[in-house]
Amino acid sequence: MSFKIVDVEFYKSPCSAEVDDIISSYGISCKEIENALKEGTYRHSKTNEGFQKELHEQLKFELMLFFKLKGHSISSQRYSREFDLESDVAVPSKTSGKGIYIEIEFRDKNQFADIVKFQIGYKHDLELGVLVVPKNKKNINPGYKTMIEFHNCKDVLEALELEVPILLIGFDGIWKNAE
Repeated sequence: MSFKIVDVEFYKSPCSAEVDDIISSYGISCKEIENALKEGTYRHSKTNEGFQKELHEQLKFELMLFFKLKGHSISSQRYSREFDLESDVAVPSKTSGKGIYIEIEFRDKNQFADIVKFQIGYKHDLELGVLVVPKNKKNINPGYKTMIEFHNCKDVLEALELEVPILLIGFDGIWKNAE
C-alpha cells in the first residue's frame, strides 16, 4: 500500500508576512513545499508499529531532498549548544547564520515539546520553526488514538501567541494499492 498526499494546509504564526519573508529568503515558497510533499509516494510495509513511524522517516527524507534540490545543505540539528535537543531536519541560512528547524510530529503531547524546542532555538540559531502534522489521524493510523491533528495544533499556537516564527504544515492523503 502507498499513501499519496493530496491536501496540504499552512498556518503561519505569529505573523504571516514575517514567515513568508523568512521562507522567501531561502528561495522557496509554501507552494513549492506543498508540491514537494504531494510529489512523494509514501510506502507502508505493514509493520506492527504503524504507518506513522515509516511516514516520519519518509517525510524527513522528502524534506531533506527538497531543500538539497533548492541548493541548501542540511546541518546539525541541535537547537542549542547548551541542550541536547535535535530537530528532524535543520537547514542553515546562507546569509543570516540561523536556520530552519523542522519537526515531523504524530504524538499529541509532543507538539508542546516541539514548541519549547522552537522557543529555545529562537534564542540561538533558529530562524523559523516548521512543524509538520497530519490533518486527519484516521488516515494515518486509525488505531492510534492520541495522534496530533492540524486544527488542534493550530489552536495551541494561536492561544500561546508566541514570538518565534512558526510554519505549521498539515497534510492529508489517500491510500492506493501498490502498483
